[in-house]
Amino acid sequence: MARMKYPKAKKMAILALYKDGHHSIADISAKFFVNPGTIRDWKRRYEVNGEDGLEEAISWKSYSKELKLAAVNDYLLGHNSLSEVIQKYNISSTAVLRKWIKKYNSHRELNDTGKGMTNSMTNRRKTTLEERIQIVNYCLQHQKNYQLAAESYEVSYQQVYQWVKKFEANGEEALQDKRGRKKKEYELTAEEKFKLEMKRLERENERLRAEKYFFKKVRGTRKEGSLTSVRLQNKYKAIKDLHANENLPVILLCEFASVSRAAYYKWLQRTPTNRELENEAILQDIQAIYARVGGIYGYRRMKLNIDRIYHKKFNHKRIYRLMNIAGLKSVIRRKRKRYVPSSAQYVAENRLNREFTASKPNEKWVTDVTEFKLGNGRKTYLSAILDLYDGSIISYELGHSNNNKLVFQTLDQAITLLKENEHPLIHSDRGYQYTSHGFKRRIEKVKMIHSMSRVGKCIDNGPMESFWGTLKCEKYYLHKYETFEALQQAIDDYIQFYNNDRYQERLNGLSPLEYRVQAA
Repeated sequence: MARMKYPKAKKMAILALYKDGHHSIADISAKFFVNPGTIRDWKRRYEVNGEDGLEEAISWKSYSKELKLAAVNDYLLGHNSLSEVIQKYNISSTAVLRKWIKKYNSHRELNDTGKGMTNSMTNRRKTTLEERIQIVNYCLQHQKNYQLAAESYEVSYQQVYQWVKKFEANGEEALQDKRGRKKKEYELTAEEKFKLEMKRLERENERLRAEKYFFKKVRGTRKEGSLTSVRLQNKYKAIKDLHANENLPVILLCEFASVSRAAYYKWLQRTPTNRELENEAILQDIQAIYARVGGIYGYRRMKLNIDRIYHKKFNHKRIYRLMNIAGLKSVIRRKRKRYVPSSAQYVAENRLNREFTASKPNEKWVTDVTEFKLGNGRKTYLSAILDLYDGSIISYELGHSNNNKLVFQTLDQAITLLKENEHPLIHSDRGYQYTSHGFKRRIEKVKMIHSMSRVGKCIDNGPMESFWGTLKCEKYYLHKYETFEALQQAIDDYIQFYNNDRYQERLNGLSPLEYRVQAA
């Protein structure tokens, strides 16, 4: 709270009331809201210096080192009270003496009071570069008398002090006022433009690098298991790693992570909870047990072992979660995923009715999807359409997922081959892609007829199943395919061979496309 200032007339009136003896100092203090110690201090100053002692000081009073030590020792040795000491040594207030005593008791040295700062502290004004140089030189010529320089040139003490320090560090260039407006582009020199462009490119490169590394480290939106319950743990860890290893600024990484710097530093300084420490200990025991038994324990049997080690019962879901975080699963009797049947959006009759012959091209088509496995265990899916006239593959598509897009792309390829008056019957099983409204709309748009196999009767789509068997026996089972691209190339090569060079006895020794051309 700021110290309240009282005019000299009011101080005189208060002292007059105090002197007449009709009012106690407590009454006067309550009436005028003045501390009793302040009233006593005014009385002392009035007795020593008269009315001049009640004037507000406009500068610091100077005290020598010897005076300070003498005043402090007088009080600490018990020779005088605080009031008596300040009267004896003409010290401005008891607060000043207490400050010296505190400094002395803290084993800090008491020094002479500085030259002091008068109201020139507030005399700030705008100056030119030439004026600042002149003021600095004047101050240095007078043994760095900042107060004298401030009063002589009508500037503040702080201004003179800062200018001298800057001049000593970096010369006259440091005295230039670089605050305020930036130079406009036409005012810049070629060198300044080049430096600005380089700084801009450096900032842009740093931003792009931070964006690349951050999103590479924090991929996807799926919440991963963690030993801690802290939200956004993976983002905080990514910021910490990238700041330490890639020297990227925290503020930029926090911007990409959509978190505040305060939240990041709070996470950085947090201490793990007892629950987290216990989870770490349990996880170490789980990993040791898992390695000892060769991975045959699932979470239920693992829970029994952990209960025995810690002599208390844990929830089985907690053990399951910890094993899941460490990627530990039993190597025996793995639980199969339950098949969830999808309800058909529409169903067609079996119009083909196992009549697998056609009198002309594009009269009857059959279609299906089959599965392949790559060397890394990932699955791929092949969708194809076969013409029952010659057994040729009309269109096919290989993809990573067995979804509507795969089947629709296969159908769209085949439709582009139809002539204006061709509206074939297309037969499929009851897979969810073929019972979808999207598939129905496509075949209705080109006036095709849809036929579906009966439930559990795969032989209703026999020609297509036969082709899958041929493809896998003659190509897929004879090789191992590590990548999707390798399998794609193999299927392309085989279907090219099957349509053009694989002769069939039922086609009079011709390949499917030769037989098709002959019919045309």
